[in-house]
Amino acid sequence: MPTLHAFIHAPHEHHIVPAPRADNPRRAILLMCAAGLTFGISSVLLKFCTATVNPFECAFFRTGVGFFILLIMTAMGLRPRTFGNRISLLALRGILGAVGALSYIWAISRLELGLANALNQTSPIFVCIFAAIFLRERFHWWIYAIVVFAFFGIALIVNPDFGGINPSALIALGSGIFSALAYTCVRVLQKTDSSETIVMWLLGVSTLAAAGSALFVPWTLPDATTFAFLMGAGLTAFIAQLLMTSAYRYAPATIVAPFIYLSTFSSIIIAFIIWSELPTFWALVGCAITILCTILIGVLPHQQTSTNSDKDQTTHTSTTPREGNVSSND
Repeated sequence: MPTLHAFIHAPHEHHIVPAPRADNPRRAILLMCAAGLTFGISSVLLKFCTATVNPFECAFFRTGVGFFILLIMTAMGLRPRTFGNRISLLALRGILGAVGALSYIWAISRLELGLANALNQTSPIFVCIFAAIFLRERFHWWIYAIVVFAFFGIALIVNPDFGGINPSALIALGSGIFSALAYTCVRVLQKTDSSETIVMWLLGVSTLAAAGSALFVPWTLPDATTFAFLMGAGLTAFIAQLLMTSAYRYAPATIVAPFIYLSTFSSIIIAFIIWSELPTFWALVGCAITILCTILIGVLPHQQTSTNSDKDQTTHTSTTPREGNVSSND
């Protein structure tokens, strides 16, 4: 069964990576850098749209574009047609992912883009916590130490000026927590359902939930520019996921996964150029600490074996889960 390590490097809700097929680290790194930059562009487009469009409407386009592309692919026979086995857990995973995505979009409308991205990408930290609590997975002591140190970085992002907690930062942090809960569900679902099924449920539930919000939250008719940006945000996110999937085909996750955090750095740079948006010094320090910790969690061997013969050994969790095509943050 694919282990926790395969899912902890996802800044977006449905990162399921295929097994490497060839040994080409240079190509893998270039593809992952391209994915990080494209995710950053998607976030910038979303932030533009949140100025005139409510987060629910943005979320609809953010997941809906990828969902409808996959529906077309399924209708053409390019993807398997399956409804799934554990329907309740698939639905729960979709709901958790939808809440995570909506929280992220809400946060970028009120927070510096780079900080929102950094807090959204704390999901690996919380996956470790939830896996230990709900899945009874055991980790080496240094993983727990890294998690504790990561919370120091998170505290600097949430309260960079030591003058009070930023509520918008808490919402961004919530996006990472809900994403981590969604990834924990995936750990269980991988026993009975394919990656394709899990992804389709995530995008379908997220799109329907966002569309249903129109019954309670007034939607606005976007102008031509905003509509183009909304479509672009969904399309670039879908393309970024394809690039990331391709990267994992050419090298293990331990080599390429850290480069996805280029999305945070690119969003900070682009936001500074466009909006003169620059986090404070301590917030940037917090971002650096948090990203470093999530990278260490992913690349260090950390799961302990449970048998008596190798009780004191440390095993590296698998970086090659069952292959599956994936779709489009969060």
